[in-house]
Amino acid sequence: MFSSTLAVVAKDQRLVFGEVAELYDRARPSYPFAIVDHLAGLIGEKGGPVLDIGCGTGKATVLLASRGLGGVGVEPDPDMAAVARRNLSPFPRWSVTVADFEQYGRDQSSAFELLTCAQAWHWLDPGRRFQQAGRLVRPGGWLALFWNRTVDDPSPVRRAIDAVYAELCPAASPHGLLSAGHPPVGTPSPEAGFGPSAWHVFPWVRRYTTTEWTDLAQTHSDHRRLDPRQRQVLLDRLGDVIDSHGGVYDNPFQCWLWTAPRLA
Repeated sequence: MFSSTLAVVAKDQRLVFGEVAELYDRARPSYPFAIVDHLAGLIGEKGGPVLDIGCGTGKATVLLASRGLGGVGVEPDPDMAAVARRNLSPFPRWSVTVADFEQYGRDQSSAFELLTCAQAWHWLDPGRRFQQAGRLVRPGGWLALFWNRTVDDPSPVRRAIDAVYAELCPAASPHGLLSAGHPPVGTPSPEAGFGPSAWHVFPWVRRYTTTEWTDLAQTHSDHRRLDPRQRQVLLDRLGDVIDSHGGVYDNPFQCWLWTAPRLA
C-alpha cells in the first residue's frame, strides 16, 4: 500500500491544471445544456455580455457561445487560456484574457449582464470574490455559479473503483476534489449588492470508456499532486476495473446552479 500522504508541489494548486491543459479539455465533463438555457432565460434578449470566471479551456464558455451569448473568459493559467481561445475561435463575439479574476477589469465597472463561474468559485479569494463580482455585473444582471457534483452510486463498477482508492491512496478521491451535495458558495456581504439567491439542480449522466476514465483521473488536482509512480499504479488499477466491467462506466452527476440578481 502506498502512503496516503500527497506530495506537495510548489506550484499554486489552482494552476496545476495547466500542466495537462489538452488532456483536461479532452477528459473533463461538460455541463448539461439545460443550465445554459436557464442562464439565457435570466438575461432574455439582452444576450450579454457575459464574463465567464475561471473559464479554463472553455468547457462552459463554449456552451454559452453556442447559445448565442457573447463575452469574455478570464483565466489565470496561460496554457488553459490558449486552449480556450482555440475552442472559442468559431465565436467572434468571445475573447479570453489571462488574469486573476480578483485583478480583472479595473476600468470595467458594471460592464456585464451575466457573470458565470463553472467549477472555479472555490479557487477565488473568499474575501474579495463577491465584491469583485458585484462591481462587474450591471444592476439587473446576474451572478451564476455552477458545479458538477458526484452522486452516490451503488453500481458494481463504482464499488470496485472505491475499493482501489481505499487500498492504494485513500487520501485521493475517485472524483478528484468533487463532493456530493450542496457546494460551498459563501455569503455575499450587503455591500456586494446581490439579492436573494436560488439553487437549481440538474441531474445528468456521462459515459466513460476505460481510457476516458483514466484520462479524467489525471486532470484532478489531488491526483496531479501524487507521486508519479503512485499515480501510474492507481491509473493501471482503475483501467483494470473499468475493463473488467465491460469497458464503460456510466457516471452519474448532479450539476448544482446558484444564482443571485444584482440589485439596482
